[in-house]
Amino acid sequence: MGGLFSKKKPKKESKITEQDKAILALKQQRDKLKQYQKKIQLNLEKERHVAKELLKQGKKDKAMSLLKKKRVQEQLLNQTDGQLDNLEQMVI
Repeated sequence: MGGLFSKKKPKKESKITEQDKAILALKQQRDKLKQYQKKIQLNLEKERHVAKELLKQGKKDKAMSLLKKKRVQEQLLNQTDGQLDNLEQMVI
């Protein structure tokens, strides 16, 4: 009852503020960093496995160069952890 004669309520327009846009951009950056971290972690595991295989084959020089590369990637992973912490603090 009353459906025919009642007034329609005006729809509230959702206004997206600059602050909302900034928070969205930070969250997107956070997600990209998390994906980057996963990629680095997969590479670390893969390179560690390859280095073990190279050592078994007696290719110590190649294994050492892979381990150096692994160390650099671990440093990148630590840097992204710091960046991720900063982003999460900004979002909160």
